[in-house]
Amino acid sequence: MRPLKPHAPYCIYRKQTKAGYFWYVRYWDEASRKYAYIRSTGIPVKGRGGGRHDAEEAAQVMLKTIRFIPGVADKLFVQYVAEFWLPDSPYVRECSQVKKMPLSAAYIKLHRDDVKRHIEPFPGFRGITLYTLTPGIIRDWMRWAAEKGLNEGRINKVMQAMIVAIRHAVSRGELEKDPFRNIQGAPDIRREKGVLTPGEVSRLIHAPVTDPRGRLAVLLGLLCGLRLGEVRGLLWGDIGDEVIAITHNYIDGDGLKAPKLGSFGTVPIPESVQAAIEEVRIISLNPVPDALVMESIECPGQPFSKTHLEKALEKELTAIGIPGKWRPAPHPGKKLASEEAKPPEGYVNEQKRRNLTFHGLRHTFITLGRLAGISDLEIQALARHKSAAMMERYSHASQVLDFAAAREKLEKAIGG
Repeated sequence: MRPLKPHAPYCIYRKQTKAGYFWYVRYWDEASRKYAYIRSTGIPVKGRGGGRHDAEEAAQVMLKTIRFIPGVADKLFVQYVAEFWLPDSPYVRECSQVKKMPLSAAYIKLHRDDVKRHIEPFPGFRGITLYTLTPGIIRDWMRWAAEKGLNEGRINKVMQAMIVAIRHAVSRGELEKDPFRNIQGAPDIRREKGVLTPGEVSRLIHAPVTDPRGRLAVLLGLLCGLRLGEVRGLLWGDIGDEVIAITHNYIDGDGLKAPKLGSFGTVPIPESVQAAIEEVRIISLNPVPDALVMESIECPGQPFSKTHLEKALEKELTAIGIPGKWRPAPHPGKKLASEEAKPPEGYVNEQKRRNLTFHGLRHTFITLGRLAGISDLEIQALARHKSAAMMERYSHASQVLDFAAAREKLEKAIGG
């Protein structure tokens, strides 16, 4: 076999950056037979080919300082992604200490679990480094994940754990190319969230109360537009005269945090919500300003779980004639036969069919507001929806919003 010919020690090329075009240089590692380092010369491209001579001189100077040692690009891909999502990884610390946008423990754990369950087992990733990862291997993984049973939404979420890790390496200059650059996510056709009609909302409000805390949680989402985490993080001190200040979001593993997407705000309290608040206040053991409104009975200092409040919604809807998951009536001291545990023939889970979820209560809240004649600008302020284009308008709207008028309109929409 003929010996391999020596390769040129580097190559110069133009690269577009936010500051314009600059000369960059790739350095060749003869031992690994690949370009192992990428550096900017700091020389801007001036006109057609302008500045190349200066870039060549800069590349020669830097060549003397290059030490070819295994870098991030040589790491095994699976190992790199697994370490990337450790709670104390450099990326997690950077998000917290530099970007001032700390990642929640639940978010980190979600990605870490995805790596273990859906990335590490893929045979095509074995022995693959960041440098040798290709779009073809990624597409093979997507097909493997689909055959394994992951739906389109889950495939995209798991892939996001890989994309964030890879693009972090690219942004640091530790990897030259992003293999995910031209990868299209799986087509995720999301079902539209179901909403309750004004009549159904009215029936729910006037239905007998069996679980005061569960009823309040549902009404806070339905008539005040609170997200589930905001309901769980609501403190007694956040409730004022006829308004609620949205200042907290409860995240499992992290506790009280700022509202999702920083959507602080104030919302009016309809009469039916106020009545539910007072009922819960009476039965609460410690309704002081810094205590949780939804404080768990079994775990003082912590809110009811997401599952507990989601089941509360299921029970509330079932009670007004919108059945959920089949739950046979319990027989004390008697074990149900398998036939009894099954739903009767023709039974339909209407909540599932209509896609009625706790987050969907916010959709009902917005729909009710529109039916009541509240302007879109006011609704966006109440729902605390923000976008880059409308951010300024929303912030002003929340300052001039007539909460009393908005409350009256909502009451009228549900026949209150």
